Parts: sequence; structure tokens; C-alpha cells
Amino acid sequence: MNRLHSLSDDHGQSPWLDNLKRSYLTSGELAGLRDRGVRGLTSNPSIFQKAISGSDDYDEQFRDLAAD
Repeated sequence: MNRLHSLSDDHGQSPWLDNLKRSYLTSGELAGLRDRGVRGLTSNPSIFQKAISGSDDYDEQFRDLAAD
């Protein structure tokens, strides 16, 4: 059992990740984080803006939307 699982199982704490990006979903990284003990995910407008502007994960969808 790793420390994140121990936080939940032994101490009733739920470790969350304060970050969000599309590649967590498309790469399977989010499932890996869950398997390692992360219990939730949160974001805010500032973090979401960094996710959008700091990667090309959203470029194709933005191009498609702009073309409509």
C-alpha cells in the first residue's frame, strides 16, 4: 500500500489533484493517478486557462470550432 492509499484507508483522507488537462484523460494518466490513490480532481479558471494555453491538447477542437 502506498502513502496515498494509506491516507484514505487508514486516516479517512481523500487526496485530490488540483490540476486538469485533457491529456490526463486521453493518455490514461488519470486512471494511473486513480490507481495510485488520487481520489479526486479539481480545477479553477486559472488552472484551466494554463491547461488550454500551455499545450496543444485543445488546438484541433478550437480549429474545428473556429471553422464553424
